[in-house]
Amino acid sequence: MRVSEAINSRRSMRVFKPDPVAKADIEWIIENANRSASNGNLQPWKLYVTMGAARKRLSAAILKAMDEGDNGPGAEYNVYPQEFTPVYDARRKLVGKQLYTLLGVPRGDAAGMLKQFRKNYEFFDAPVGMILCVEKRMGNGQWIDCGIFLDQLMLLAREKGLHTCPQAAFSRYQHVVRRELGIPDDQIVICGLALGHADPDVVPNSLITERAPIGDFTTWFAE
Repeated sequence: MRVSEAINSRRSMRVFKPDPVAKADIEWIIENANRSASNGNLQPWKLYVTMGAARKRLSAAILKAMDEGDNGPGAEYNVYPQEFTPVYDARRKLVGKQLYTLLGVPRGDAAGMLKQFRKNYEFFDAPVGMILCVEKRMGNGQWIDCGIFLDQLMLLAREKGLHTCPQAAFSRYQHVVRRELGIPDDQIVICGLALGHADPDVVPNSLITERAPIGDFTTWFAE
């Protein structure tokens, strides 16, 4: 698979098959992603991989916390900007509308939206659920490094015929994730990553988000 093919076939899948993923394939993905660029070669990423019963226990613990109103302190970083300018707000609303239209959840259906949102914490039934963290002492540059590492995980998964879904939603319940996986207090829970076999023809997985033309964000200098 060419790199461009991996990039263009990668999208956030929200329905996974129960088919297991070989541990050897997961290790291969992580080992190759570990070649990701990082400033000063710090390699700041911390990765926690859950499978089988462990993955189900983590999901059950978070859903239990939701049901009991145990919201904890919330995310340790701003997942979104505190204020959206029109262009970014329009993009966010468009993808939300497209997704929930495919899911058959009409606008204003709070119960339907919550039901779908809860599936995040089950990793959309993917057999593998990863949690990406970084030490609190690290700077903004190391967050960039972790983003590169995350992207490499997703692209390498495509080479193995697998799909993924990065999930910032796990940062909301970082106190539960931390407790269940024994994550030290000096690490920040950045996001989760669902990994497995996904059927691209299932309706929720057919969403291909729009991308802005390069002229909207690229400035050229030739002289």
